[in-house]
Amino acid sequence: MSEEFTIRTFSSDEALVKERRNHIVRCSTKVFTKKGYDRTNMRELVKVCEMSAGTLYHYFGSKEEILYSIINSATSQQAGSMEDWANELATASPTIALVELMRKFYEWHDDNQNMTLFAYQETKNLPDNARQSIFDSEARILAVFEQLLTRGIEGGEFNIDDPKLIAHDIVVLGHAWALRRWHLRKHWTFKTYVKKQTDAMLRAITADKNTAVANKQRKESSK
Repeated sequence: MSEEFTIRTFSSDEALVKERRNHIVRCSTKVFTKKGYDRTNMRELVKVCEMSAGTLYHYFGSKEEILYSIINSATSQQAGSMEDWANELATASPTIALVELMRKFYEWHDDNQNMTLFAYQETKNLPDNARQSIFDSEARILAVFEQLLTRGIEGGEFNIDDPKLIAHDIVVLGHAWALRRWHLRKHWTFKTYVKKQTDAMLRAITADKNTAVANKQRKESSK
């Protein structure tokens, strides 16, 4: 088992480290997403962060560590938000909860389109243990959908043989809005895309005997 990926620092002031790292991450994200990780060097990051090389290296040991912080921060925050939203919807019917969670998940990727694309393109540049940490956050998001789908199966609302695979399908469709925006936005608005994908998913997974009830619940949730 590989060791946990860690970020080097020479400061014991946790508040200062957090503040400086957040600043470096914000500035570096702009450069990385514009030029690409491979085409960006530390001199450019020092310049855009408006600090000396010594100061930057005080909080990050390498460009690789900055890349990890950017992607890991985004994925872990998203996972936390999805878990919080799922908890808020714990008493809602599985159909209503799924519609709402899909909307929130897709909205996140609409709001963070560049980050979604960046993560897909650049995660490969991280070492195995760093990638695993990011994959763990992604697994938390998948688990939210899988658990909800399983609850729907147990309650008789969903007819699914493999909730894990359906959870992957939902996540990939959310990512697609960012990854294929160059094509999708020519034909559909974000609101229309979400509605069409949600309707198609419900048609595919709703138990036949509950179709009418599920459709009614969905309409009520959208009012």
